[in-house]
Amino acid sequence: MASLKQISNKISSVKGTRRIMSAMKLIAAVKLQKAQSILMSYRPYSDSYLDIAKGLANNSDESLHPLLRNSEEKKSLNIVFMTSDRGLCGSFNSSLIRKIETFIKTETKGYEKVIITSIGRKGRDHFKKSDLEQAGSHDGITERNYENYTKNIASEIAGNFVGGKTDEVMLVYNYFKSALTQEMQMEKLLPIPRTQSSGEEEKQGEFIFEPNKNEVLKYVLSNYVEVRVQRALLESVTSEHGSRMTAMDNATRNADSVVRNLTLLFNKTRQASITTELMDIVNGTEALRKGGGMD
Repeated sequence: MASLKQISNKISSVKGTRRIMSAMKLIAAVKLQKAQSILMSYRPYSDSYLDIAKGLANNSDESLHPLLRNSEEKKSLNIVFMTSDRGLCGSFNSSLIRKIETFIKTETKGYEKVIITSIGRKGRDHFKKSDLEQAGSHDGITERNYENYTKNIASEIAGNFVGGKTDEVMLVYNYFKSALTQEMQMEKLLPIPRTQSSGEEEKQGEFIFEPNKNEVLKYVLSNYVEVRVQRALLESVTSEHGSRMTAMDNATRNADSVVRNLTLLFNKTRQASITTELMDIVNGTEALRKGGGMD
């Protein structure tokens, strides 16, 4: 059985860890509130932009813009996925990486090669060990600086597609549903997806373009990749903070449980020690009494 000193040291250690976990939970909660506020205000804009881009793609010939290129034979797939730079955020990274690996093994057999673009250190470090080609990596992205990274990432992705290095681009990230729930999202980014035509859309007639169709396509479709990448970055950053807050909350609760159990063990051990000492005193007194009686 552990000594009282050992149990006391263990209690102090767990309490110290609990304070750290509790502080990390509060920090994550503050960051989550800020990131969630930005995300919720950006979602309607990005959703509307996606609808407009799909509508334009649906009513435009592939030759009018390079991002509309839809190769009959898709040889290379670029998977752009987003993880965090740091750990202590539950299954945020491991779950996404595991699903990407499963997707690559089961769904990419029709491609000659799969190219990886990693955003976040955890994903980059994991796939460094694989044989997959690395198109690029980015890290250090937060809710404060995501806009600074968006243009470079979008330019890199679009440049590889327009240059013919990739024939299709998939965007993979954790979609934020709540602090408790983040769901992996796999989105076809390029070529720009087309909407399914319906009877209602046909009744709406032709689009009217001002100043002209080419100028509208050039502006809207050129910014399409940037808008979708920025949306994915916000989803991923917000999900990371939510996952970390939940993980630290669980860790804090577990630490409280461990402290309670250790305190109970400490009290039981101390009680047993006191009982043993009392028994020794009683036995010693009894021995002295009997010894004195013999004299």
